[in-house]
Amino acid sequence: MTLRSAARGFIAFLLSVPALQGIDQWTVTYSSSNVCALRKSTVDINCTYEYPDNVLYRPTKVYTLWFTKGSNDQPVDLRGDADYTGRVGYSGGEVSCNGSRCHGTCTLRIKDLRESDFAVYKFRFTTNQPRGEYTVDPGVTLFVSDLQVKVSFPDPTDPTRGELECHSRCGLAGNHLYTWFRNGENVGQRVNSWVQPQSGGSYSCAVEGHNLSSPLVYAPKTPSVTVSPSGEIEEGSSVTLSCSSDANPAANYTWFKVNGDNFSRDTNHGQPLFFRRILSTNSGQYRCDAQNKLGKESVSISINVQYGPNHTSVYSSPSGGIEEGSSVTLSCSSDANPAAKYTWFREHEDSVRESGQNYTITNITSEHEGNYYCQAHNAFGRQNSSFLFIKVTSSSLTAMVAVSTIVMLLATILLLVFLWMRRKRAFRKACGQGGRPDTVEEPHPVPVYENASALTNQMVPTALREPTEEHDDLHYASIHPSRSKNQEVPRWLPGSRVQSDQTDALFYSVVNVKRPNAVPGEREKTEATETSVLYSTVKNNPEIEVAAAGFK
Repeated sequence: MTLRSAARGFIAFLLSVPALQGIDQWTVTYSSSNVCALRKSTVDINCTYEYPDNVLYRPTKVYTLWFTKGSNDQPVDLRGDADYTGRVGYSGGEVSCNGSRCHGTCTLRIKDLRESDFAVYKFRFTTNQPRGEYTVDPGVTLFVSDLQVKVSFPDPTDPTRGELECHSRCGLAGNHLYTWFRNGENVGQRVNSWVQPQSGGSYSCAVEGHNLSSPLVYAPKTPSVTVSPSGEIEEGSSVTLSCSSDANPAANYTWFKVNGDNFSRDTNHGQPLFFRRILSTNSGQYRCDAQNKLGKESVSISINVQYGPNHTSVYSSPSGGIEEGSSVTLSCSSDANPAAKYTWFREHEDSVRESGQNYTITNITSEHEGNYYCQAHNAFGRQNSSFLFIKVTSSSLTAMVAVSTIVMLLATILLLVFLWMRRKRAFRKACGQGGRPDTVEEPHPVPVYENASALTNQMVPTALREPTEEHDDLHYASIHPSRSKNQEVPRWLPGSRVQSDQTDALFYSVVNVKRPNAVPGEREKTEATETSVLYSTVKNNPEIEVAAAGFK
């Protein structure tokens, strides 16, 4: 519904008692010192004035004006003020005099009131008598108010049911009915109206009988976002994001940054959103929510922060030494927005070798050996990479290294085969002699030496024994058993016993040797006092323990 002007003759609402202004017999009486009227209505400010009657100056002539600007001595007539053109008028009855005093009336009418009409209005009249000018001070204060729709939610547990109340600062007298409008259509007359704000729409009210409507109240319209300064956003600069929406009551604004998973993080309450020194990490999607009691609307904007190259690096393919005559490709990478362009250089050379992200050298020779680097650049800066050293190796050296490697590999294989075959022959030989692989006797590194003369004399009858020398005989024996755990020492060795184990050991056995004597009477003495020692050495596994108790 469009707003219409108030009907002519609408009376303003008075807020105070009449005021009397004057000096001596020159007076002005205002109907009120404060007047409140609705916007777009018409208001009348009334007054009466009196002054002394002087018969010498009849007929009496009076000139009147109203003003808000200028001084009392040099006022600006409202009829000549551009702010009131076509909206003000004066009226008053004929001046009447009774021989002592003259009386007059005065009225200021202002139509189509505006909020800017709030001011103090003064009346001035001038007569044809000497010193017959008078200005009333301080005047009448005019307040301009609007019908307003107040939105509230009486039940905090039910945010979907709101109450609309039509009211004015002027405090309308009496019990007025209000006409309510939704989206411009009349929905009835009542004091207050109940609505469901989430359903959307616009609402207004009007004073019954005066055709005065309040401004519309409605949820925010789709917001608009501005970026300042406009254009490209460079890292390190100051940036301001502003959000605005058409809404009544005025909307509240909240900024969010939207992550890749559409998760929103509350960034700022109110507006604008200000970046004192914006960073590349601030790039992304931002959302502005405009909300009032009647609803919410959102809008998103993408921020692209641009910056010069960072982390510029270079690598080669293949890596390591490059064989002479082959080719190598150098590649450069950098973090930049917008994407960087690349230029290739060789150390100690100012000339450009190549342009582009990749640089390929074909049929490479020793002259190409050296340090290379790339330069990444865009509109916001440039950066050089570190050096990459290209080493060129000759083809003959490469072949020699390859041949040497092959020869060493073959030699290792042949050695392993030889050892395997040798072990296999040993295994077959052991099997051919009827033994088991785990009982094959190892070669005796030390020959067995035995002096068995004493043993022999013990086993031969006394009559046949050979005469022996009259000293002790020393017997040495070395025994090398096989690895069999159950090998036995010959049974003919008295008191012998063999035990097998897994470690080498050296044992000493004491043998009592009885030396023959030509003198029969000395035999027992000799047996009691003389002994010979037999040392036995046992090598390799199993451990062999030999105990000899003596020979008879």
